[in-house]
Amino acid sequence: MNYQLVNLADKRLSIEVAAPKVLHYPNHAFTTRSFKRYEYLPPLEDTLWRIKTGIVRTMTWDEEGNQIVLGIWSTGDIVSSLMSLLDPYQIQCLSAVEVEIIPNILDRTFSAMLNHCQQTQELLSIVHCRTIDIKLKKILIWLSNKFGIPSDRGILIDIKLTHQDIAEVIGSTRVTVTRSLNLLKLQGLLSWKNHYLTLHHDFSKSSLCL
Repeated sequence: MNYQLVNLADKRLSIEVAAPKVLHYPNHAFTTRSFKRYEYLPPLEDTLWRIKTGIVRTMTWDEEGNQIVLGIWSTGDIVSSLMSLLDPYQIQCLSAVEVEIIPNILDRTFSAMLNHCQQTQELLSIVHCRTIDIKLKKILIWLSNKFGIPSDRGILIDIKLTHQDIAEVIGSTRVTVTRSLNLLKLQGLLSWKNHYLTLHHDFSKSSLCL
């Protein structure tokens, strides 16, 4: 397989990208599989995974071994190594997950790929923000838009996340994220219970000052 180096916009990060994959249509029937939290979906190159329940994240690594989170996906989303040229490319469960194997993707590919690309662009733009505080606030708003449920105090982010999970998304450390989250909590902008975050009503207003 031939590889080419693709330089990202800030010219500080290079990632090896595989040549475009050739799509084949397998003859096997639809099947459903279950995975545990932090397990990886097998890289079936001729197949799409449709998430029936649970949450997964897609990831790659730079040439120095640093992890890059490309997206976070939930019920109804479609993920697959077919939807990225990055190598390595892995799909990890953030909760217990049930997925359906979709062998014939002809009528579903465009919207799934478009959504995938849009989310990737959003996350990469967040990662390249100039300070950790800005990155953190923006990723929390992004998570609330995608996974948020209205609550009495504001928006509950309905996804179980550790400080380490958040740190890996924005390219920071757990210690730094914990310190920043504690400061936001002291300011009355969010609350945290059993790994679930709630952004209070004034949180979005505070982000306007970034």
